[in-house]
Amino acid sequence: MYDPELVKASLGEVKADLIVEGGCLVNVSTGELLEGFDVAVKGSRIAYVGPDASHTTGDGTEVVDARGLYVAPGFIDAHTHIDLYCTPVELSRAALLHGTTALFAEPDELANVMGFEGLKLFRRMVKGLPLKVYILIPLVCPQDPLFDENRPLTLEEVRRALRWREVVGLGEAVSWPRLLSGDADYAEKIALAQGMGKVVEGHTAGARGAKLQGYVASGIYSCHEPVAWSEALERLRLGVHVMVREGSLRRDLANVLPGLLDKPLARRSVSIASDGVDPEDLVKLGYMDYAARRAVELGVDPVEAIAMVTINPARRFGLEGEVGCVAPGREADIALLRSLERVDVEATISRGRLVAKAGRLLFEPPRRRWPRSALRTVRVARSLQPPDFKVKVDAPGPVRVRVMELESEAITRERIVEAEVEGGFLKPPEGVVVAAVVDRLYATGRVSLGLLKGWAEVGGVATTLNFDENNLVVVGANVDDMSLAANRVVAMNGGMAIADGGKVRFEMPMPLAGVMSLSPLEEVASKLSLMNEYLKGRGCALRKPLNALLFITFVTLPELRLSVRGLVDVKRRRLVPLIVDG
Repeated sequence: MYDPELVKASLGEVKADLIVEGGCLVNVSTGELLEGFDVAVKGSRIAYVGPDASHTTGDGTEVVDARGLYVAPGFIDAHTHIDLYCTPVELSRAALLHGTTALFAEPDELANVMGFEGLKLFRRMVKGLPLKVYILIPLVCPQDPLFDENRPLTLEEVRRALRWREVVGLGEAVSWPRLLSGDADYAEKIALAQGMGKVVEGHTAGARGAKLQGYVASGIYSCHEPVAWSEALERLRLGVHVMVREGSLRRDLANVLPGLLDKPLARRSVSIASDGVDPEDLVKLGYMDYAARRAVELGVDPVEAIAMVTINPARRFGLEGEVGCVAPGREADIALLRSLERVDVEATISRGRLVAKAGRLLFEPPRRRWPRSALRTVRVARSLQPPDFKVKVDAPGPVRVRVMELESEAITRERIVEAEVEGGFLKPPEGVVVAAVVDRLYATGRVSLGLLKGWAEVGGVATTLNFDENNLVVVGANVDDMSLAANRVVAMNGGMAIADGGKVRFEMPMPLAGVMSLSPLEEVASKLSLMNEYLKGRGCALRKPLNALLFITFVTLPELRLSVRGLVDVKRRRLVPLIVDG
């Protein structure tokens, strides 16, 4: 956007507000490292970049000494979700400490819990933050109407949201079978967004060959789902921008990036995205600085690794004139690095302001007040009792039952096993626990039951955070503890609780829509760590056991899922009974 003051500042006719002096510029447009460069900033934008910006300096110019430092663009998370665990205000604190100044966020959880009001709330949450949040309107409201009861966003609501200035498009179209079958809701919303010049984000897990090509032919040109180089290459050959995940839920860089090392042209179409980073990892590992560091460790040239978290995602969204490089006219978003190979952040400049230095924030995070409606979203029909978590069987047994076996935190496999019947109720086999999804949005009293293998030997764990139903999920080996954990979460107006041996051992309130805590990020990180360690100590072999509960209701990932309406065969897209015969 033309700004005469910025032009005058470039020429020295008006003086810069801030100068970054004497650093080594990481030029992600050319791949060069340019020693002894200055960057002059006027307002929130860059006015001049060169070996001598003294003509732009005045008495009121703030000088940031960058000698001995690398001057890189502020980092960008190409695909993430920040409406879970902590508020965006808390996330922004950690992000800026680690050099991340922009992100593309999809508020799936708020939209599923609160509908259009959730979208408006998210917009207010991110307004005025010292980092940029570009919004994508969720297409997962619900993920699949055959199985979820979440009320969908209407076409008119989507139209209104797409007009918001900070909205760049629609979020991931997770159900490619719906898209390929011509699902009317999908088709109308995608056509609307594309007609308004907005992007639509892709999610093509499991799609290949003609099905993948059909998906791409719909005009969706990105995907963050490749978990192997072969999957990434197939998408790159089709002109799809690949976002490789390195976050708390998936870590795919090690499986994908080595294949890129001998394909320099393809690297321009690859970004790194987190797909969500939880507070525990933000505290222990970092954010996009950590992701770029991992890329360097895997053999990617440091400047190219920086490009994958700066200019590449900016180009994907058509925003290279705004963010992604240190150049005139762009937003003054800069990460000052002590080491290029270690991507070690010394200071962060965002919107032309020095906001973090030497591990300290230099700004006061904005305070937010939350509407009462957002703090009272847990609605159950009644207090939950132990019998609610018992599977009634009208047969003498034994019977064959379907079991969700945890292959990983995100993937389950269907297993058919034999189970005994005692007193008219199913007795779960050894190593199998009961899983339940309880309606907490509409107080219908609906409870669906399933069986889970690969979990911990713990009485009961309950959570109102799960993708993307965000109903009350309860898993456990003891129905008394399951009801105890579930009722505790309801009493907290949402959150997580672990009950074992007749006592609530851990709890974490998340009263904001039942998916976000109001506590500081560091406190939430500590609680998550304690709960995950407890579950691992009780026999769960997963890296982060709680992640598995987030995915139990994810009805578009393989293979067997549990929704509020029952067990879902994802491949066949149909509900199936828990008891195969009996």
